[in-house]
Amino acid sequence: SYSSPAVGTVGGKRQILIVNQDFVTGHDAANGKVLWRYPWAGNSGSNASVSQARIVGDDLVFVSKGYGIGSALFKVTADALQQAESTGEPFRPETEWKKNVLKTKHSNVSIRNGFVYGLDEEILQCAELATGESQWKKGRFGGGQILMVDDLLLVQSEKTGEIVLIQCDPDAYKELGRFQALEGEPCWNPMALSGDLLLVRNNAEAACYRLSLKSKLTAPVAAGAEATPENSPTASPPE
Repeated sequence: SYSSPAVGTVGGKRQILIVNQDFVTGHDAANGKVLWRYPWAGNSGSNASVSQARIVGDDLVFVSKGYGIGSALFKVTADALQQAESTGEPFRPETEWKKNVLKTKHSNVSIRNGFVYGLDEEILQCAELATGESQWKKGRFGGGQILMVDDLLLVQSEKTGEIVLIQCDPDAYKELGRFQALEGEPCWNPMALSGDLLLVRNNAEAACYRLSLKSKLTAPVAAGAEATPENSPTASPPE
């Protein structure tokens, strides 16, 4: 698939999670051994998987996918991991829910305060993590990209190259501002934020914008990292 591996601790064990063409797999980070397999069908030539698996809490994993598939939340427990290590046989995690929501194509989801935000095919959607129930769905962005910074979302449109600033609010879609960042399409490349500098690019050009912040930075924020309330971008026009 086109998904990048992710590393983290789930079920009390450090693992590497990979979204493959037919399964999501969890590998022992120490030796690469497959500990579990979760069915997640796809074909790289027709309905490819791109979004990464996300570890949630102690023993839950969230996955999402476009092409009409949707998303799922499943459980990887410490007891099941211990049994898999003793028998040498991978196990199948238990599904918490699987629904036709958050059908992400080229982007990952963002999770905050028990809610998931992502591009459902072309439209930004918010769903409750525990149940998979949709809270709202609005705004057409195509197969664009999203980046969460504290309680804000930066969303880039695939076809127009616009960047839109949206409040992370499960009760309603709240747009705070927008600006034209790139010309032309497609805009499939993930954005990167370092301090108040936002880097965007597509297959033809790249650009860097200095965003207005709530207060002056005391230290730079690594690209892709979540910022603190003190250095979160505001809706003020960028330079």
